[in-house]
Amino acid sequence: MIAKGWFGGSTSAPTYGIRVGRPNARQHFDKSWRTIHVEIEGQVHIFSLSSTFWTTCPEFRGGVIGDWLRRNGLVPWPSGNPTVVELLPLGGDRFRLQKL
Repeated sequence: MIAKGWFGGSTSAPTYGIRVGRPNARQHFDKSWRTIHVEIEGQVHIFSLSSTFWTTCPEFRGGVIGDWLRRNGLVPWPSGNPTVVELLPLGGDRFRLQKL
């Protein structure tokens, strides 16, 4: 699935995440999941899904995502034009994050 980078916080304390969007959330995620497992460069990381994932905030966040985005030259992005990435469903609550 195609997903986008997400940024919150401030430039002095940035928080990065991956915004999957509501259509992808409905299609690829199960409402019973509280966490997902995401493979990033061969390592699996666990991310919590917020209570608003299904309504207004279809993204997951974490420091490892910001590190990965930086290592791959995917941040910063122009205002209003977030980085586009691929989140590959691997079955169940498992995904792989990769550059397009």
